[in-house]
Amino acid sequence: MQELNCREVEDYLQVLEHRPAELQRAKEFLTVSISRFFRDRHLWEVLTGFMIPELSSASPPCVRVWCAGCACGEEVYTLKIVWNQEQKKRLELPVLEIWATDINPVVLEKARQGIYPTSSLKEVPPALLDLYFLPDPEGFQIREELKNGIYWEIQDFLSAPPPTDSFDLIFVRNNLLTYYEPSISLPVLVKMTDALRWGGYLVIGNNEEIPSEDLPLKRSPLYRSIFLKTTFPIGGKI
Repeated sequence: MQELNCREVEDYLQVLEHRPAELQRAKEFLTVSISRFFRDRHLWEVLTGFMIPELSSASPPCVRVWCAGCACGEEVYTLKIVWNQEQKKRLELPVLEIWATDINPVVLEKARQGIYPTSSLKEVPPALLDLYFLPDPEGFQIREELKNGIYWEIQDFLSAPPPTDSFDLIFVRNNLLTYYEPSISLPVLVKMTDALRWGGYLVIGNNEEIPSEDLPLKRSPLYRSIFLKTTFPIGGKI
């Protein structure tokens, strides 16, 4: 506001209404890009022990994943790590394709580079740290081979359509359902659910709630933040 010589909030809102570039800048300032590898460790244990085998059981040619609001990419690369680890045990695992989207081009570029401070990797087991990271002056860098099959895209999920369709798994953790009112988040969630195949999984934050009982989503008994797309919505209606 000081840079734009706006003395009152109303003045600033007028600028945002008439200057799209400043509106985009404001959105980037307001996005939260702090995360870490293996955030919510139990989720990744369920993913490894149940969801990956389930997604692979029909031997599809590939498994499509959307990480919506991926920030600096910690979630994206965590998924690649656990998938690669499972691939060593199950050679029949399909190809993994990940669409990683975020509204902020600055954090998306950081994700592409894959360089992280030590604080972001505090939950990475030492054996995996040695396998998938290289020392860097700023901390650690993800190995190049782990970047294969990731499609990074600048996207505002409030207004833009999903990056593709028929996803097997969608992560939308700790962003849409945390920072937006239901009147805004629900239409986006409907759009995301439509892009999820029947039998696919939607993963939200551990402390978040789905704002409607009429979506074709059923909470998994394995973990509260995992939902299955099914003909039985949350409220049990058909």
